[in-house]
Amino acid sequence: MKKNKKIVLATLPLAIIILLFAFTQFSAVSIFPSVSAQDSEVRVIEVKAFQFGWEPEIIHVDAGEQVIFRVEGDNVVGHGFYIDGRDFMMYVPPLETVEVGPLVFDTPGKLKVRCSETCGPLHPFMIADIIIEPNFPFAIFLLSALAVGAITVVYVQRGPKEKMLGVPLDKEIDLLRVRGIGPILKRALQWRGIHFALIWPNVVIFMIVLASGFFGNPTGNLNFSVGVVWILWLTAVEYLILFAGRTWCTICPLPAFGEWIARRRIYGVHKLRKPLSLDRKFPKYLDNMWGSGLGFLGVSLVVPWLVTRPWISSLLFIVLILLGVGFALIFTRRYFCRVICPANSYIGYHANASFLAVRSRDKSICDKHLAKECMRGGPKGYACPWVTPYPGGLTESTWCGQCYECLKSCPLDTMTLKYRMIGKDIANMAVLAKRRFGMAWMGFIRFNLGIFYELVFFGSFWALKDWGNMGIIFGVNVFNIGVLTPSSSAFMGWIVWATIVAGVSLFVYPAIFYGFTSIAKMAAGAKNLSTKNDVFVPFTYALAPYGLFIWLAFTLNLILVNWAYPISRFSDPMGWGWESSPLIPVEGLKFAWNPIAPELLPYILMPIVLIGLALAINTTYNIAYKLFDDQRMAFRATAVMSILHTGMGLFFAWVIIG
Repeated sequence: MKKNKKIVLATLPLAIIILLFAFTQFSAVSIFPSVSAQDSEVRVIEVKAFQFGWEPEIIHVDAGEQVIFRVEGDNVVGHGFYIDGRDFMMYVPPLETVEVGPLVFDTPGKLKVRCSETCGPLHPFMIADIIIEPNFPFAIFLLSALAVGAITVVYVQRGPKEKMLGVPLDKEIDLLRVRGIGPILKRALQWRGIHFALIWPNVVIFMIVLASGFFGNPTGNLNFSVGVVWILWLTAVEYLILFAGRTWCTICPLPAFGEWIARRRIYGVHKLRKPLSLDRKFPKYLDNMWGSGLGFLGVSLVVPWLVTRPWISSLLFIVLILLGVGFALIFTRRYFCRVICPANSYIGYHANASFLAVRSRDKSICDKHLAKECMRGGPKGYACPWVTPYPGGLTESTWCGQCYECLKSCPLDTMTLKYRMIGKDIANMAVLAKRRFGMAWMGFIRFNLGIFYELVFFGSFWALKDWGNMGIIFGVNVFNIGVLTPSSSAFMGWIVWATIVAGVSLFVYPAIFYGFTSIAKMAAGAKNLSTKNDVFVPFTYALAPYGLFIWLAFTLNLILVNWAYPISRFSDPMGWGWESSPLIPVEGLKFAWNPIAPELLPYILMPIVLIGLALAINTTYNIAYKLFDDQRMAFRATAVMSILHTGMGLFFAWVIIG
């Protein structure tokens, strides 16, 4: 009886999240009753469409109210008028007015008005909000965040050791020993040609990305480079991180060109020890996450251009390829990936919150083995190109790019793939790496940008989009690059945008986090520890799972709304209006823009964020327990930090439905 009670208590947080998911998922249609149309006169709402927004950007209506939208087009291009969950897409010609309705909004909540007609580069993000009062779902979302935060705190108060939401962290699955699939997977990963076989298709796609970016349609959603990379790829990478760790790094073509040149091979192990490289030592003081983290932030400061202008995307990839080749010819190992690549910074950071990891079956065997082929290379594999301390001793996934060279070179057959609960190694690595400030700020940057991206790309605040876009309404390829020149006032608007984004990510939120950390340390009574050096950085590691789930929510929103754009681009990569192409010679592989259940998106996204919230609080407790070695001290510190984490969950609820 006691054992069953413990099992129920251990799984309580996860069960609550599942119940909240079911509740919020169906609340719009089952909890809130429909309201019949009122007998009062029909209300007429004047709406103006322009590149790239609506006026008004937030529209309040009462549940049951009859509304006619009188939509006026601008004098530049036509727009489309679409409301989430409705079965019409009304074309609005330039300088004409179109009436839509009367419509009755009988379910409280928030819906989006979207442009359904391609009108320029920021077209996919031309959005206004319709808030149907009383907005009960927003209140429910706020209560859900408070409930998950409180329940998780109550759960950790019971002192669960080495567990994450009731799941023991010492439970692991050795994937290479799973009956049936294990031996097949092992042979595949140890095959010398697996790396080339996985990378080469991506090289081909990458060449199409570059060609379409420079010479294809200048409007982003009609171009392969933007549609495939910034919608399909971006979403896939986030979910790969969760379920498959750093698998994207396994197949990424960016460092491959330099590595093939340095090794003088694209297939097989070179017999000579000396690579075609200067083989210089990389400066130790630069070997951290500051470079790639700030690079990711820098890219994000121009993200409205990057994800809508094909030419900018292709230029970025050319620069990254050249840097990859240059670093390989100077330093041999993958220092480009470690310290330069913007994607590596967040993939490596969040890989510690993944289910998958490359690890040794028995670290003691690896420690005793002196040859260390995983670090020196052997007849069947190269030395670890990621310069990890050594693969057999891995206790984190930050710097393991899952190239699987260690599986090939190891003569003892101790390296494997393990599947385990999220957060298995975070507490240990957080305590052992107390002064990794680069990692801490990577967590701040990613976490804040996840919320910023949701607010900017799917929010209704037109000014934010325009500041980031520098007021430019034109798409760009290599033929019309000159139109990207902004006016002085538009550039000043971008300065405001950059200051807000960088300021919050680098200074404001870190300062708030530090303040909560200081209070948490005092609440715990840990007088012998320094806030800055001993507590602050370790506690930031709780943002690894939380930030990842924020990005999972954002990218799911991105793909469910815009799935038709990347799929259509496979049959027309240049955006020239082909019915079929050599890439996919199938006529009619074109899909009209048609979001998948957009009216339900808030009810799908919020549970994902709530899981991240629960993981963040539980991770904080696990870190605090390692730091203080006392259950009561750990609980007090966690209770304080949970206020901040829950507060950010409340803010995200406001972003998506408030």
